Amino acid sequence: MRPRLITKFGGTSLATRISWEAVLEILEERRGSNPLVVVSAVGAVPGRPKVTDLLFSLAKQALDGEAGGEGLPELRSLHSELLDELKLPSDLLDGLWQGLEEQLAALRDAPPARDAALDRVVGWGERLSAAMMAEALRRRGVDARACTPDELGLVTDDRFQNASVLEQSLEDLARNVIRSREELVVPGYLGTTRDGRPTTLGRGGSDYTAAVLGAALKRDVEIWTDVDGVAITNPAIFDSSMRAEGHPRTIAQLSHEEAYQMAAFGSRVLYEKCLSAARMAARKGRHLRLIVKNTFNPGHPGTVLAAHRAPDGLPKGITALEEVQLLTVYLDREEDYRGLLEDVGSIEDSHLLMASYSTGRASFVFDRLSPALEERELRYPDAHLSRDQVLIKVVGDGMGANHASLARIHQAVDFIEDPERYGAPLLHKSPQLLTDSTFEFVARKRGARQVILQLYKDLFGQAEIHVGMLGLGTVGGGVLYYSRELYSREKTGCDLHFPVALVRDLKKARPNFAGRLTDQAEQVVSDPRVDVVVELMGGLEPARTLILTALAQGKHVVTANKAVLAEYGHEIFAAARKHRRNLGFEASVCGEIPVIEVVLGMPSSQDAEAITGILNGTSNYLLTQMDGGMNYDQALRMAQEAGFAEADPTLDVSGADATQKLSILASLVFHSPVPWKEIYCEGIDRVKAVDTAVARQSGYRFRPVAHARRTAAGLVAWVGPALVDADHSLYAVSRETNAVSLSLRERGEPFTLVGKGAGALPTARSVLRDILDIARKARHKMVELPAFHEGKRLRLVDPGDHVYPWWVRFTVEDVPGVFARIATALGSRALSIRQASQHDPDEEGGAHIMLMLKAAERRKLSEALDEIRSGDYCRSILAVPVLESGSEK
Repeated sequence: MRPRLITKFGGTSLATRISWEAVLEILEERRGSNPLVVVSAVGAVPGRPKVTDLLFSLAKQALDGEAGGEGLPELRSLHSELLDELKLPSDLLDGLWQGLEEQLAALRDAPPARDAALDRVVGWGERLSAAMMAEALRRRGVDARACTPDELGLVTDDRFQNASVLEQSLEDLARNVIRSREELVVPGYLGTTRDGRPTTLGRGGSDYTAAVLGAALKRDVEIWTDVDGVAITNPAIFDSSMRAEGHPRTIAQLSHEEAYQMAAFGSRVLYEKCLSAARMAARKGRHLRLIVKNTFNPGHPGTVLAAHRAPDGLPKGITALEEVQLLTVYLDREEDYRGLLEDVGSIEDSHLLMASYSTGRASFVFDRLSPALEERELRYPDAHLSRDQVLIKVVGDGMGANHASLARIHQAVDFIEDPERYGAPLLHKSPQLLTDSTFEFVARKRGARQVILQLYKDLFGQAEIHVGMLGLGTVGGGVLYYSRELYSREKTGCDLHFPVALVRDLKKARPNFAGRLTDQAEQVVSDPRVDVVVELMGGLEPARTLILTALAQGKHVVTANKAVLAEYGHEIFAAARKHRRNLGFEASVCGEIPVIEVVLGMPSSQDAEAITGILNGTSNYLLTQMDGGMNYDQALRMAQEAGFAEADPTLDVSGADATQKLSILASLVFHSPVPWKEIYCEGIDRVKAVDTAVARQSGYRFRPVAHARRTAAGLVAWVGPALVDADHSLYAVSRETNAVSLSLRERGEPFTLVGKGAGALPTARSVLRDILDIARKARHKMVELPAFHEGKRLRLVDPGDHVYPWWVRFTVEDVPGVFARIATALGSRALSIRQASQHDPDEEGGAHIMLMLKAAERRKLSEALDEIRSGDYCRSILAVPVLESGSEK
């Protein structure tokens, strides 16, 4: 019968009743292809020994003249239980058991050469599996028969326990399969020499059997395992959380050369001998295609191993060989290298894997430690043996000619280097080996996992970014909502994942979050899946500590926390530089307004002359409502009901929030540290409804202003309520809206940005922009940090020297002579009145005198106001600067 497909099933596919049912279903679906079935020995189940191990032990005991002990009963019990579960005849294997006992008896009575003797027994498990599979297929209506290697003509050399199939036997092998009238079930792993002695094919022998049959019959080979295919790298380096998310990914297709390179370092589902069958087929003009698939997930396409090479130079996989030994010898003369190479290459107990010479440094990598290798370290005067290192190989056809791929590899390994964290460089400078399909280098054992993880993320996960959330409150919820409902992968080219989040209440339902919730912050900042930590907790601690920890753990950070940046910005940005990680903080200043992006994008620190803004939405909302006729208490109550003010609004209305934001902006704009506590600050809580009403009648509006301006004397910086005229850039900015105006050289009008300064979605936009900006930088291994606290520090001008026109409201007793006394106090300090008005007493009985003063120093005004305030006629005073169009500079 001419099969059109070879199917091989490994031990895990044959371990239980459930796995057998899956295998039989797979074969039923392929019935029309007349599949030739190759089987391994029955796989081990938890708590039971492996079949091949039991057989090996039985054979060794027989050779030593010992009885089998418990081995044979255990072996029979394991198969009997499976026969019972599969409802196969209990006496199905009786003949094979008798044959096994005869072989063991023969070994005890007249033992042949030891290696040849072992091969008579250790492959018996495959014979048992083949008999069971043939019977199971017959019960499903398939005319199936288990065959033997000698019957097939699967002829090998006589390297017992690791035999290779003879290439000249392929024709007879194909002829014998086609001649059979039944569908054959072939025991894998087994062969026979020309003179009929049994052999075994070594590690991966059943795969090798299937590949040889595919080469002989010119048919595709399906290798069924318990994984979805060939993984990009070893799954063991990933923790359970990453594996649960499907990491490492499966490679869709490999060339035979790429697969061989992966197998050479022990890639789990590939073995070198299996791929040697492909080369055997190629020499005969046949192209063997192997497909690695998962018995327990048969719908997955698996990995295709094909002869065709696509030398695009793109990496396909990463593999590693552990416990290699690196011998480094420093030479005075280059001509000494050849003799040294011949000497170390002659070491028999350690195989030389790599060798290189560069500027007086000779490097040799060996597969194992040996006394002879240790002796070489002592023999040469300037030699050092680095024990138990890891040889890492990146595999991809044509990679040696693809400079972009090589640059990405070098960037990735350079990016992971952090001597402060690891104590020493993770990578050895040499040797490094570049071939057409591989790039190999040596890493220190303690850092190899981190190196491979970084390579995996950078080479195969560039379109993904994993975000760890510190906080899922209003802004955190907004980030999740935006990413789910509005985010466009097509536009950004990047997939967002949120694997873990820190919350206070683990019991609270969060239907929009699919990741893992934790109340332990360390689980977020140390999660190996996380690329970017988003800090949305607010406050100084533990936010500061967690940001610093995340940076030290190699994570990028995004924060909306202006308080922690204003207080600890120098320390945080220094840590980011030290660990070469990016810090995004656009959302910390003005919500959705991209002012940080604009400021950082300016090519000069001398271009901006002043910055003027409304940086606190709560204060602006209150003054807007008061402008409409409400008093302060009414406006505050409305703001709290609308969600624009906290239950305790002190941070907002006192000006502290805006001062922290101005500190950050001014430090960036003027390239100089501006401590927030040194900025002059006044709150808006002393503004009354009469103030806003009179200002409106005069063509002005109250706005909560933050201002910083470079002068010859230093930096003028202050926060507080101010009057702006109708032509000012901030005049029309109302309610919770924020605005920032930049005054630039030789630009008449300021450059103004306006947007929502708070709220879930506005802030989420900035957070997500920062995340994507970091993803872009990380893709190219760029670290772009602002000169936040560098450069020569500007002197802060004493607030008393601030010069502005002033608007002053005096609430006084309604008695004669008050105006004159006020005018005298002002006049004595050369303060000129530009405009004056008097208003009737309010409900509290106080009359109001409103004055517009010409530009003057705050110090002189303060002296005059102190004198007036001491008079028994004065109830209260409000004095604010006046900003008119063009006065931003």
